[in-house]
Amino acid sequence: MSHPRRGTSLLLRLAPPRGDASARLIRAAAGVTLRRLRRAAVRFRIPALARLEPRAATLLRAARDLIRELGPRDRLLVLHGPDLRGFLSEIEIWSGVLLDARSTNSKRLFDRISRTEHLVELLPHGRVDPGFPARAARLASRRLAWAFDDLAALLLGARLAFLGGRGRFEARLGIRESAEQGRPADRVDLGSFGGQAGPLSVTGGLPSGSMAGAGIRARLQDGLLSVRARSGQESLFPQAAAPVRFPWTLNGGSRSMAPAGGSKGPTLLRRRLIPGTPILLAPALRSSPRRLRVARDLPGLESRLAAGLRIARLAWPDAYEEILRRTAIVVPVEEPGLVSYSLAARPGVSFINVRGKTIVQLADDLLHETAHHLLHDLQETADLLAPGPDTEEVQAFESPWRGTWRPLHGLLHGAYTFLFRAELFARLLRARSRHRAIAGRLLGPRRAAFLSRELGRELGMIGGALNDLERASRHGLVTPQGRVLVRSLRAWHTRLSRST
Repeated sequence: MSHPRRGTSLLLRLAPPRGDASARLIRAAAGVTLRRLRRAAVRFRIPALARLEPRAATLLRAARDLIRELGPRDRLLVLHGPDLRGFLSEIEIWSGVLLDARSTNSKRLFDRISRTEHLVELLPHGRVDPGFPARAARLASRRLAWAFDDLAALLLGARLAFLGGRGRFEARLGIRESAEQGRPADRVDLGSFGGQAGPLSVTGGLPSGSMAGAGIRARLQDGLLSVRARSGQESLFPQAAAPVRFPWTLNGGSRSMAPAGGSKGPTLLRRRLIPGTPILLAPALRSSPRRLRVARDLPGLESRLAAGLRIARLAWPDAYEEILRRTAIVVPVEEPGLVSYSLAARPGVSFINVRGKTIVQLADDLLHETAHHLLHDLQETADLLAPGPDTEEVQAFESPWRGTWRPLHGLLHGAYTFLFRAELFARLLRARSRHRAIAGRLLGPRRAAFLSRELGRELGMIGGALNDLERASRHGLVTPQGRVLVRSLRAWHTRLSRST
């Protein structure tokens, strides 16, 4: 983490964010990712981990080699994107669980598991029993294998997108549904970035469903990609008599590229994007009795999200740019009563509840989750709160938004992200009078009354949260850098309150 005095000017320029400060923060967060990658390589030299995942050394070395080969822009896309950072979060969590499960420290193991969503699954009777370490170890082993499957797919995708398919790379790619990444069970995603052909997936001719041990073999050499399914069917790309270099263009504007020779094996699919942006749009999530599952693409959603982004751009151009900078994937959620959300372990992935939402509400949700991503970046590069359970776990502060008790960490995120909502609504109201021909129909009298009412209500709740954050500062729960941020949030809140 940085020195308390270092980066103070950056903090002052992130509430609200300015483009130069936001870009500096991205570079700083990318540097943190690079250091985490180096630490991961060291950790997986531990014999217990090296034996469990024999691919680790090869794939982690390939990841470091890839970073060295990339140009500055592409290196930043990989280091700051959700794929590599999500992989590192997974292996940091589950390698720790595995090592704790093999030790005699059941308290530390419980503390670590309690920070995940798997506590109920691993403690079905609500208490620690003799079988708890073994269950935790089995789950950790499975999650680590899945994470390295994802890393292999990321490395292949990056070589196709950024390096023209040059060099040689071979790996097994796992087939598994992932609600956290919006990935169906019959597809392998090759990273959230793309070259001329766009972000790609491998699909078709694959085992259906989430099958234990199911996978495909992929081999890339000098621009020629071979994909072999477990059935033995092999597909070669691109469609040419001789190998050609990437990037390929997909045929006739189609989203899919068939393999050469009319093979019925795997095909390449270009993933959906929100029109006019590099933001991926995943299939929707729906709940089943036990979990969220990846369902289907929602027709027409991409145009509604694009309209929401246009509204943000009209009212607040800097916020629109911030969404493009920090949101890599939108995962729609169709679930009554579920609010939109994001996960610190999946930076850049925004889970947006789209059921019954207006265009303005979609713009609000896209910006709100982007604000969470920005604050997560900031927390990776600076200590804002005193470390420990007093700020991360103890639910000592009443959230004005949830009406429940939350830890200080949650209160900070609430104050920061809802200030973005207040700013957006204030600017939308001003845009209604400035751009009547454009915004008038969308922001008619009823909508304007809603925005005005919500803005006043939001400013009141943010003010209460800032009071608590300032009180926590006086009790030593906020670091010097955190106090700088809280002061800038207060100044932002005061300006908005005076202008409404």
